[in-house]
Amino acid sequence: MGKYRSVVDYPAFVGWSLNGKKMLFNGGKVLYAMKSHNSNIRDYKNANEGFRMPLSPNHDYFLYQEDEAGNEDYQLFLYNIANQNSTALTKKGDKSYDAFWSPGNDTFLYKSNKRNPDAVDLYVRSISGYEKLIFENFSDDCLIYDWSADKNLILATKVISENDKSLYLINDRTFEVEQINQGKKNIAYSEAKFIPNQNACLIVSDEFSEFLQLQYYDVGKKTFQTITYNIPWDIEALSVAKKGNYAAFSVNENGFSKLYVLDLETLSYQAVSDFPSGVIGNLSINTNGTEIGLNLYSSTFRRKVFGYTIADKTLKRYHYKKESEIPKDSMRFTQAETFTFPSVDSDTKERYEIPAFMYRARSTEKASPVFIDFHGGPEYQIRATFNGFYQYLVNELGITVIVPNIRGSNGYGKSYMKMDDGLNRENAIEDVGALLDWIETQEDLDATRVSVHGESYGGFVALSALTHFSDRIACGVDIVGISNCVTYLKNTRGYRRDLRRVEFGDERKPKTLSFLNKISPYQNVDAITVPLLIFQGKNDPRVNYQESEQMFESLKEKGRDVWYVLAKDEGHGFQKYSNYLYQRNLTVSFLKKHLIIE
Repeated sequence: MGKYRSVVDYPAFVGWSLNGKKMLFNGGKVLYAMKSHNSNIRDYKNANEGFRMPLSPNHDYFLYQEDEAGNEDYQLFLYNIANQNSTALTKKGDKSYDAFWSPGNDTFLYKSNKRNPDAVDLYVRSISGYEKLIFENFSDDCLIYDWSADKNLILATKVISENDKSLYLINDRTFEVEQINQGKKNIAYSEAKFIPNQNACLIVSDEFSEFLQLQYYDVGKKTFQTITYNIPWDIEALSVAKKGNYAAFSVNENGFSKLYVLDLETLSYQAVSDFPSGVIGNLSINTNGTEIGLNLYSSTFRRKVFGYTIADKTLKRYHYKKESEIPKDSMRFTQAETFTFPSVDSDTKERYEIPAFMYRARSTEKASPVFIDFHGGPEYQIRATFNGFYQYLVNELGITVIVPNIRGSNGYGKSYMKMDDGLNRENAIEDVGALLDWIETQEDLDATRVSVHGESYGGFVALSALTHFSDRIACGVDIVGISNCVTYLKNTRGYRRDLRRVEFGDERKPKTLSFLNKISPYQNVDAITVPLLIFQGKNDPRVNYQESEQMFESLKEKGRDVWYVLAKDEGHGFQKYSNYLYQRNLTVSFLKKHLIIE
């Protein structure tokens, strides 16, 4: 599968030089810099440790975290770039992570469960060792959005669920906390940035819409003004220039990114015309608000880097000298196509169009087998970024790959994302049946040769699909999937449990307990009659390895064709490259045996 790596894979754009005139790129143990898209790429900083973010504002340090064999009990380290030394800042065995630098370079915030293994708190710490707990029970998925030097304020959000978050202003001197929109619930916040030279900030929330909109918030008056009221898609990223003149934001439009420039004086915005198809990552506007940098990901290449000059409205790709704009080798990759298929809610009879991506097999005389891959989350959205495994299946094995965003996915409005919550979990599985129906109508797809595949929650969907539709599916692959919703909630780490109960339901309630037992694949294992391949990490803190063990043992006891791989040095998914290659190669062997039937 080595040749199915993208040949377009420029070092990732990670930010700007201190004067904002050069773009910085992470080349591993070297940070590179370029002052224009066609200039020479030069060393900016060197290290004997691979560069990781976040980089301190003065670029003298970076913070990083490491765990042991995928257990996610992260230890936090400080790396001094000048003397090339690492210093452990937290104890091994605690979960300390997601550090965020202050504007002053000597202080940072981080999250940790060291006070209570079942709770995550927010701490402030200096490089010299001063430390203070400033927010108890801040939540595992909480985020720091911004830290203002001139306002001495921190913007941060606490997560109750994906649809219910609380946004706070934290004074970085007194550590007093003020909640924005106090008393209001069921608002999702996804980003927030202070506006320099104004007593205001930009906030991305769904308070006034189905979608995540950009809001102007007056801190003194405590009032909101919707800026992007006429954009019916989620705002996905936001960056504000330190000069306070411009901001950049991007929109997730049906899985593809669109770039916009916002004038912070007038709050008017304009789309960047002729923006290439793809998904934006690490959007960042420079200090003076003159240029925007970004990574762009696509189904046919790994990554390209672009800079957009605001004054002359030009978008330029950063690349090595003598490198052609589109290497010929990249043309062999298959472009992801968007489509929808119809689904019907069995209770309300309401009809839905379910969005999906498809990678068509290279043309053959026969209808192609189908590989359906379900994303995790559940509150996630599959997007058309480069996947070498998909390209291998399409090009080498003649398999069509379909990746659906079934009900419960984000990116299509908050109501759509809630449609699988709690007692509505089977709505997502009904969409799988609808997709199988759609495949039967396609002449170029072989409905008798369909496989299902998923990781984490996607593994649950794949297992559930096998319990419902074994007569219509040839085989399945489950990676760290949930087999029993009740035991999953019991055994997942304590600091995640309440958040997962909001999504799956509270198993302590009799009605919910009965429902979760009823729908769990483990409780319906008799219905699985086709071959299944299971992968699991022994140290998984999210989906305990017993979820896979019990599924394997039950299927084996019933004489089913089940393959099982337990990696003792992995956690939630196979991260080590050798293990990943083994997983992919074994999956190919499994598909060749059970899906590609000549």
